[in-house]
Amino acid sequence: MKKLILPFVLFVFCFYSAHSQDIASSIKNYEPSKSELISKGRNLLMDYYIAGNTEKVNEAYLYLNTQVADANYAVFNAFEQIYLGVFTQNYSYSLKEILALDSLQKVEPDKRTRKVQPTDKQLGTKLYEFSYIYLKKIYKQVETSSLNGEDKAMLRLTLNDIFDNSNVPKEMSQKAQDDINQQCDSFLQKYKSSKYEHYVRHAIRRVYILKDWGFGEEGSMGYMNTQGKLRNYLSDGWGFAFGFDGYYKKMVMFMRANIYINQVKNNIPFENYTTIYSGNSANLGIAELSLGYLAVNTKNIALAPFAGIGANFLDATENTVQSYPELKNRELSSFCYLAGLNCDIKFKNSIAYPSYTALRLRLSYVMPTSTFTPFQGNQLTFTVGYCLVGRSMKRDL
Repeated sequence: MKKLILPFVLFVFCFYSAHSQDIASSIKNYEPSKSELISKGRNLLMDYYIAGNTEKVNEAYLYLNTQVADANYAVFNAFEQIYLGVFTQNYSYSLKEILALDSLQKVEPDKRTRKVQPTDKQLGTKLYEFSYIYLKKIYKQVETSSLNGEDKAMLRLTLNDIFDNSNVPKEMSQKAQDDINQQCDSFLQKYKSSKYEHYVRHAIRRVYILKDWGFGEEGSMGYMNTQGKLRNYLSDGWGFAFGFDGYYKKMVMFMRANIYINQVKNNIPFENYTTIYSGNSANLGIAELSLGYLAVNTKNIALAPFAGIGANFLDATENTVQSYPELKNRELSSFCYLAGLNCDIKFKNSIAYPSYTALRLRLSYVMPTSTFTPFQGNQLTFTVGYCLVGRSMKRDL
């Protein structure tokens, strides 16, 4: 048995040694891979571009696209393909890449098939760095080319999006994007049902609008001015308010509770022969449910006139109840109508627009409907408070 083990071990060792030598030989003699060929071609093109040799750039660009690129390997990323296409006046490659990007966007992410992309970023970086030398000439060549008006406009718009909307100061970025959005709108209006419409809307045009729904909450301090016959019974008062808002598009619903403390001027009779005597204090509450319309809504201010229904509640304060226990749980009430104006002065740099925190100013006119004498008068209220409004944005396509 021992005599068989030694030959077997020698056989296995020789087999693996020969196999390893065969692999090593194959690796040494292996021709450059597709990835290596692409990398060398890209580097050569970059050297020609930096040297300003446009003719050689064109030759390398066409060779890589026609002889090297295939169904599995891409020789340029999207920016490089589009830019080099217009740089070398091979516009069909640029336009084809735009449509390819658009087609890819329409496919769900888990179903997309992507080519192997170049790994180095030097070429794209250098193309961008030296583009300022050539851009004016490139735009002119596009304008004088034999392309139809739609293709010319698409290339101009794409180049504007790449070069005009990048490397700008943060404070100017929105203005740059607004300019691009206007160009997109002009393109879509001029070339209706364009084959590039989906790409323009989803890749270049970035317009955001408010989502339909939102919420808000507030806390305020306020002043009430009593009017009419009510003024004969209650003085003006100070109080506080809290509430919640609900937003749908430009409509807003206010749900609020207001409590004001007023001095009693003349005796106010309650049920069961109870009375709040003059000189004491009383609570005058307002429950509100109203609808408003956001007539103005900018980054600095939101104005919403409103109108709605509610209820007035009149009862004794805690101090008065301590002196007159019989007034506990005694209350007068009245249905009422109300209208007014809500103004939010938004704090800067608090929460990103359109969600915001703000100083809320609110003017409201309350009109009770009860025939009971103390309620035969209206109330004018003014509150100042702090509010938080939460709304999000969605892309307008």
